[in-house]
Amino acid sequence: MSQQPSGWYDDPSNPEMLRYWDGVMWSSHTAPKKSPTLPQGTGVPPDAATDSTGAAATQGVPMPTTPMPQGSGWQGQAPQAYGQGQPGQVGQPAQYGQAPQYPGAPTNAAWMQSIKTTADGVPLASWGRRLGAWIIDGILLTILSYLLLQAFAPDYFTAVENLLDAAGRQNQDEIQALATDIAAQSLRVGLITWGAVTVYCLAFWTTLAQTPGKMALGISVRRADRPGPLDISTALRRRVLSALQIVPLVSGLYFIVFLLDYLWPLWDDKRQALHDKVAATQVVVGKQPRNQR
Repeated sequence: MSQQPSGWYDDPSNPEMLRYWDGVMWSSHTAPKKSPTLPQGTGVPPDAATDSTGAAATQGVPMPTTPMPQGSGWQGQAPQAYGQGQPGQVGQPAQYGQAPQYPGAPTNAAWMQSIKTTADGVPLASWGRRLGAWIIDGILLTILSYLLLQAFAPDYFTAVENLLDAAGRQNQDEIQALATDIAAQSLRVGLITWGAVTVYCLAFWTTLAQTPGKMALGISVRRADRPGPLDISTALRRRVLSALQIVPLVSGLYFIVFLLDYLWPLWDDKRQALHDKVAATQVVVGKQPRNQR
């Protein structure tokens, strides 16, 4: 029996929807059958023959018979093709041809192709949702970093306050001395803040695949080749670029790297930031299954 290619097919549990077949089994991702921007179709594949009862007989390669995911409304059912049986009844399992080509249906239509997905059909998160998640996490991490710096580098804040006072008095000698002191403490401050962010990210990425910001926006991070929370090696690679901010003589250029990193998904065909490319990860819509690592 030949294997059905991956793509969007009729949802076995909902005739108004399409469900993504990843080439092995049905995924949990669906899309409306009819595009809101195209005229309503007939609902019948143009390559289906019609028998004397008015039911359509499907031709093509044998349908997929791989068991479907557990815990859903279509658990254990085989994909149903057109025809086979009396009108108004669900047909017997039959041959399942190429993806249905309805006039006005999204299958293989331009608007359907614009829905960017992972290789196994999971919709990718938009740049806007990623930005919103980053802002939420940024607020939380700013508070966390401030508390840690107050505990482990209190002299840094004192030096900054004194520098501002000296600048107000325009005392150049004092300004130069305080600036030198702050620069000497910058490596320790950078290590503390980078360490805090790294522990925060790794703790969430390797357990839930979602930081609080991603939870709030309904997105998660996964490896590009498989679902599930990140392994520790992948999570660490995802933090490599950010380590530039604590490298002497390079940290001054980090802002440019940071800006490019977070803008990159806007034009990348896989919606990956630079740190995603380093770690081979993608940010997707929804949660990750906990039992796949």
